[in-house]
Amino acid sequence: MRILLTDVKSALGKQLQGLSPDIQVLNLGDSVWSEQQIEEQLEQFKPEILIHNAELSDRLVIENDTEKAMRQNIGNSLNVALVCQRHRTRLVYVSTDEVYKGERGNYSEMDEVLPVDDFSWTKLGGEAAVRLVPNHLIIRTGVAETDSGGGFVDQWFSHDAAAKIAPMVLDAAQSPLTGVLNIGTERKTSASLLDTPAQMPGRLRLRQDSYCRVAPDSSVNLNKWIEFKAEHPVAKSNTACRACESKNLEIYLDLGLMPLANNLAHSADAARENPRFPLQIALCQDCSLSQLTVMVDPEVLFGYYTYRSSVNPGFVKHCRDMATSVGEYAKIHEDDVVVDIAGNDGTLLAEFVDELKVRPVNIEPAGNIAAIANARGIDTINEFWSESVSQKLKTKFGEAKLITATNVFGHVDDISGFLKATKSALRSDGLLMLEFPYLVDLIDKKEFDTIYFEHLSYLPLKPIVVLAKRLGMEVVHAEKQNIHGGSLRVFIAPQGGSTVENSVAKLLTKEKEKGFENLETYKKWAEGVHLLVENLSSNLRKLKLNGAKIAAFGASAKGNTLMNTCRFSTSTIDYIVDDTPEKIGKYSPGTGIPIINRSALYKDRPDYLVVLAWNFIDDVVASTKEYADQGGKYIIPIPEFRVL
Repeated sequence: MRILLTDVKSALGKQLQGLSPDIQVLNLGDSVWSEQQIEEQLEQFKPEILIHNAELSDRLVIENDTEKAMRQNIGNSLNVALVCQRHRTRLVYVSTDEVYKGERGNYSEMDEVLPVDDFSWTKLGGEAAVRLVPNHLIIRTGVAETDSGGGFVDQWFSHDAAAKIAPMVLDAAQSPLTGVLNIGTERKTSASLLDTPAQMPGRLRLRQDSYCRVAPDSSVNLNKWIEFKAEHPVAKSNTACRACESKNLEIYLDLGLMPLANNLAHSADAARENPRFPLQIALCQDCSLSQLTVMVDPEVLFGYYTYRSSVNPGFVKHCRDMATSVGEYAKIHEDDVVVDIAGNDGTLLAEFVDELKVRPVNIEPAGNIAAIANARGIDTINEFWSESVSQKLKTKFGEAKLITATNVFGHVDDISGFLKATKSALRSDGLLMLEFPYLVDLIDKKEFDTIYFEHLSYLPLKPIVVLAKRLGMEVVHAEKQNIHGGSLRVFIAPQGGSTVENSVAKLLTKEKEKGFENLETYKKWAEGVHLLVENLSSNLRKLKLNGAKIAAFGASAKGNTLMNTCRFSTSTIDYIVDDTPEKIGKYSPGTGIPIINRSALYKDRPDYLVVLAWNFIDDVVASTKEYADQGGKYIIPIPEFRVL
């Protein structure tokens, strides 16, 4: 991550700069910084995170010139915050543990703040400014020049050496944590070590006859930080293209820190406190694959899943049509082995069985969903697709004539390994069918809500052609589908196994003509997304201010991306209605909006229904006719705000 640091003079600043080559320094001197000066630095470095550590900390100067301290510690923090807000840059502010009252020590992040000296008051003012930035983290800590344990350091403030604190600050800065965080070690004050009450002298000599006021014990409680480090989901940065391994990646859309889209919670507070991670999408300028810069552990994402294919009538119909058309194209016969990777509750395979009497095999990593598929008679292997599962499949069922992966390929980190395992499981005349949201449609329709952590890759046709060729396979046919706001269905065969059709070359040509190999196309789209978000947020808040009751339909992953990007909460949307039993009674991640049964629509009669599952708008309208008959109106958020 590109990080900009506002200080390199202090002990902590020097230590931070030495931790990573990705850290650049914003050094504007010991004066008041203008927004323009800060703006120029952000334009130059384009940081993902700004760590604001610069401060006036000389207590003698502060006691004699509080106005100067206010201008630097509060004024500079405000200007930094305003610029970070405009650039959607994560702002990490290094404050002090001395903002607490300092009477007893062991202060948690929720305890009352009441500084005893002017320096700490100006730091608290800086905290207030930083809170203007939605994606902010305030770190309260105590830093000493060394770990010598001198009287001022150890007896009164329990400060830690900068060398100990710096790695913690960097870890916290790159974490999804927001709000206030205490950081430090388990050190105690001399008073607590001696098991005697801390004595408040009122003032402490600095040099000669100069004094400052001090608190007896401002030591902090570290439980929040310790628990986070022990329990938060593991995330790793992606620095090389998943398709071609190039490192020529350029971020073009940053949606800030996001919770996991399917991480529904049992309470509103837990939902709002969901761990968050940077949600950014970058373009490989060599093969044109768009991809997330951060990957969350798939065991966390898919170990327990709340989406069920069979609940969505529109998708069930799509599966029925797919079984017919794909079966015909792939020349599927009775008793052929058909495998569905991440086949959910077996909805697609059930259609293949009904239509063509095939031998179905489902590969489903979510234990709760795999159990449902097995219960309906679909042989299901409860594992992630891999080479070892491929061998297990061949041993038990034989080679597959057809392997399908519907809305799955974009979820996979190791797409090379995915295709290799697939190739080894196919008959020589077999086919792999991939179906996924098509990047061209995503861009054309401003479908930014399709971006969430389960979707690692955003696919045009070109990178799939490049990757398949590299692995001894080839794309033989491609066709567009209307499902999910616009999808692409691609057939891949072992090299020489099938004839390559004209449809492949036609789509590749069209992608190039429309600029999907050029970074500027994506940057322009990102600008349009930000305008769409602002417009949607503004319109819904206007309706709310005019007294409207607003509900939403469909507690989908894409809906959670949309709501968190727009920073919605229960003050904007009262509740979400859904039909999935596993979701009812839960709360949407990040927003804390409750999810309830659709029957509420007819009893509560909200004025507007935001259709988060807008890609199934016809089905939603048809199934909620009673709501419309009662005067209810539908809001379609994508590709633009409109009311039905």
